[in-house]
Amino acid sequence: MRVGAVGTFNTSYYNKSRNIKQNRVHNINRADVVSFKGLFNSEPDLPTRFKYGLEALDDQSVFVVTSDEKSSNMMLEFYADKIDIPVMKKYTLPVKKGELKNQDELASNFAIFKNGREYYILSLADHDLKTMLVANPKDSFDAKNKLSSGDKKLLKDGYAIDTGELFFSEKNTFVFTTPNQRGASNAEKYLKVNNLTNYSDFNKTTITALKDQKNPGMGEKGFFFSDIGGLDNVIETLKKYVVRPINYPQVFENIRLNKGILLWGPPRCGKTLLGKALANEAGAKYTEFNANELKSGTVGASEASIRAVFKKAVSDAPSITFIDEIDSIAKKRDGSSNARFDDPMVNQLLGCMSDLEKTKAPAFIVAATNRKDLLDPALLASGRFGLHLEVPLPDEKGLKQIFNIHAKNKPISEEVSADELAKMMSSHKFNGSDVAEMVTDAYFYALERLGMFEKMDNKTFGYADLQKIAISKEDFHLAMQKIVKQKI
Repeated sequence: MRVGAVGTFNTSYYNKSRNIKQNRVHNINRADVVSFKGLFNSEPDLPTRFKYGLEALDDQSVFVVTSDEKSSNMMLEFYADKIDIPVMKKYTLPVKKGELKNQDELASNFAIFKNGREYYILSLADHDLKTMLVANPKDSFDAKNKLSSGDKKLLKDGYAIDTGELFFSEKNTFVFTTPNQRGASNAEKYLKVNNLTNYSDFNKTTITALKDQKNPGMGEKGFFFSDIGGLDNVIETLKKYVVRPINYPQVFENIRLNKGILLWGPPRCGKTLLGKALANEAGAKYTEFNANELKSGTVGASEASIRAVFKKAVSDAPSITFIDEIDSIAKKRDGSSNARFDDPMVNQLLGCMSDLEKTKAPAFIVAATNRKDLLDPALLASGRFGLHLEVPLPDEKGLKQIFNIHAKNKPISEEVSADELAKMMSSHKFNGSDVAEMVTDAYFYALERLGMFEKMDNKTFGYADLQKIAISKEDFHLAMQKIVKQKI
């Protein structure tokens, strides 16, 4: 059990005292344990803690050595794609003032990770003007041993890692040696440990690995209803007719569920996002199609594709199958010249929906369209797509909700008023996608206004610059003007 940077509670003493002072022991809190432990153990020195971090590394962890955790975390996120393993755990060794011979902080923060039998070091300097040396101190200086921000290098036994001290001294603080023993027990005691459970902490490899292990086939990017604004009534209806029946099947065992759901309304208002969030909320397998993918010029192939979609939906149950632009394969049967192509697909859809309704499988077909008026009336009847949910343009209240979702964790000036922006967006008939685009554009305008692009190009951008970024009212107004012009 990790209780802090200094170690773990002395369990032998605890056990001996337990029978005598049981009532008092039950009241010991975490802070008591930390301070009590400190009486019996001292913290190992910096090189020893460094060795513990190396011993803890496996193919799913990273070891960070830093004088500034906020800066190293930012740079680790910048260079995450250079760590080609799925990182599930991070060990951090904070280097405190006074622990280096003649420096207050490291020349460069750095990370070490293990891939197979090989160990790699990654420079986490906060800009390219800061460099570090990684080499055997006995070798003559070579420029290739100099690492700039984001550079990665294979570690070999005997390599010393530059700390900003005298690099060619007799005794370096950090010398890499392949660990003789494996295990994280010492690292758990004396280093900071983070189990990375938030997607924002992961590199792309990790996200893929976690999706495969925890959420196979569920909605992309972990979208949930809380990520959708302005559609409270639609969300409540989906909870009622889909989420709860999937999560509590025994309650709805003898109830005929509406397996077909139609989401209709103008484009870019959140219909697809609703489908992804619905799957995640229900813990269901998610599959998405554009209806045009199911069309074929070969006789009978379109109908076969439709049957395959429904067969997969049942076999994957509980499942959410999302079909976008359903109107392209479900137009009214009106005897027009296209009837010989369109009618067989409509007839196949009708048959598949009827068959799905008869099964007990919790498999739901969610179809989306911008043109409900084009759909064949038979498909809109009960037992087919019987649940119709309008997904309209958001009103002023909805736009404020959407803005707050997209503005979360963004550096926004206090002068910015969500109410004022929502009113302006409503007057210009913004949809949810417009709001997201506005927030993104405003951030770019802020970077430009503050001269951050120039610093990035000159390789002088650092953590202190990140702290200065703030999106102003004017940045949002410029972004809104750009979107309004595009809509005309």
